[in-house]
Amino acid sequence: MDIYKEYNKFIKKFAIVIALSLSLILSYAYLISVIENVDFFTALYFSVITITTTGYGDFTPKTFLGRALTIIYLTFGIGIVMYLFSLITEFIVEGKLKELIRVKRMENLIKSLKDHYIVCGYGKLGRVIVYKLLREGVKVVVIEKDEEKIREALEKYKNFIYIIGDARKDIILKKANIEKAKCLIAALSEDADNVFVTLTAKELNKNILVVAKADEYEAIKKLKAAGADRVVSPYLIGGLRMAELSLRSGLLDFLHTFIKVASDEFDEDVDVKKIKVEEGSELAYKTLSQSQIRKKTGLTVLGVKRGDEIYINPEPTFLIKPGDIIYAFGPRGCFVLLEKKAKGKEGRE
Repeated sequence: MDIYKEYNKFIKKFAIVIALSLSLILSYAYLISVIENVDFFTALYFSVITITTTGYGDFTPKTFLGRALTIIYLTFGIGIVMYLFSLITEFIVEGKLKELIRVKRMENLIKSLKDHYIVCGYGKLGRVIVYKLLREGVKVVVIEKDEEKIREALEKYKNFIYIIGDARKDIILKKANIEKAKCLIAALSEDADNVFVTLTAKELNKNILVVAKADEYEAIKKLKAAGADRVVSPYLIGGLRMAELSLRSGLLDFLHTFIKVASDEFDEDVDVKKIKVEEGSELAYKTLSQSQIRKKTGLTVLGVKRGDEIYINPEPTFLIKPGDIIYAFGPRGCFVLLEKKAKGKEGRE
């Protein structure tokens, strides 16, 4: 349950018991002042020390009616006072007061944040996202409805910043200081919820970067229409990755997965290919710098495979030899020129 709901519930109970206690104390004091024929202050003093069971003995009812009234007063009064103290003790002992103080401090901390990231949903995907962001030193505010998930995170991270609530609601996103946030990641379980969060986020901060998760392929277009800057489909990426692994076993095969996603989801005209340098190629026995591959073709060399050796991000001084396999990345239309340069003299003619 939300700590504020617990607090409001406690305050309501506390107010009712206090009002009942005051009414009982004042009513008894008035009746005693009349029955025992004493001034009201003396009667009030006796009423207070009686209900708190202090009992100094400096004043006692002399009449039968006064004593009978006191018995009734003690029967109900002590029960009310004990309940009052039990409420206070329960609130403190169960840690609700401590939790309330901690939540207030966290809210003040969130208000001071700027250019932070908001992650909506701390499920399986949300956990991975938060782990990566925290490793990168990014300030993250997590919004999650399930308190159990938050408790798990608190055991794992010392300075975990969170808000328990529904990320679809304006008030919750405002608590996360969305107006000053740099990025919002919508990682809720339902696509419809991520669409709603995206719409709300862009309404509250039109400049915020929104990265949203989509399970269904149809949701990708809806999220983009809602204002999402980037849409990620874990099932699409995972499926393509597994297919690529089963089809390709060479260097940087995993890049094909992400290139495919970039092409299908974002219409990016990019690809990654491996090209073999043949004997007699104009690239053979030249360094990367001398070959001017990037300048002449617009492609970036990601790696070179020579026999069983793999050279990732080779230096400009790396010498290209016949038989080398170049892994290049860039616009699809640029590969034709590099393939031509990699061929031998007969292949170029």
